[in-house]
Amino acid sequence: MSVTFERDGAVAVITLNKPDKLNALDHTMRAELAERAAQAQADPAVRAVVLTGAGRAFCAGGDITAMNERPDPAQARTWMRSATDCTLALLAVEKPLIVAINGVAAGVGFSITLTGDVRLAAEGSRMIASFANVGLVPDGGGLWLLSRMVGLHRAKEMFLFAETLEATRAEQLGLVRDIHPPAELLPAAMAMAHGLAAGPTRAFGLGKALAHRSVSGDLETYLELELAHQTLAMGSADHLEGITAFLEKRAPRFPGR
Repeated sequence: MSVTFERDGAVAVITLNKPDKLNALDHTMRAELAERAAQAQADPAVRAVVLTGAGRAFCAGGDITAMNERPDPAQARTWMRSATDCTLALLAVEKPLIVAINGVAAGVGFSITLTGDVRLAAEGSRMIASFANVGLVPDGGGLWLLSRMVGLHRAKEMFLFAETLEATRAEQLGLVRDIHPPAELLPAAMAMAHGLAAGPTRAFGLGKALAHRSVSGDLETYLELELAHQTLAMGSADHLEGITAFLEKRAPRFPGR
């Protein structure tokens, strides 16, 4: 299986699992990643998700061997639809999504890291918008996501120059929250995920949806959506527990939906 799914209590771990190819994505692997993301979203027992890669890379990008088959336009659209579906499935995960970047994240692999809510990186890892090196435009929503994180002009520069970001530079730009020794990366991601899994996951999901909408559309539309989502949050068991715990002067024990 090229993308694995494991449970550790309330945390799902999704792993890109073709280490011999540096987890480069072909059409089948993209479809599997979308399926695993949907599985994590659909499982009520999952309250946080960690996404990482097996071996010494997170994801080296698209599978060049598959690209060399030179698909006709219809095949190319099918290929790209799998990339689109993969991005949308990851962004649709309402639970906190932590990406543990354990090595190079290039091309669409870089784009995939940007779907996470939090990115942690191993020392020595690199993020590369490498599309121009093979005469392509960024896919997987890369430019849309990147421009909202580092600004439009900086995102265009990273694409035009196929710029390599070492982990420390990615941290300076705000693309990475923390950097860890390689052996400590996954334990750090799991500890963070378990901490978030104990939080108000209903509010997290509603807040994530608001955050995604905040970068497009007008303020009035956003405020109407905010009103609707906050109304849902106010009626949730998480909110009731939060208020009760505050009044009882104790730590909340969020029950979820």
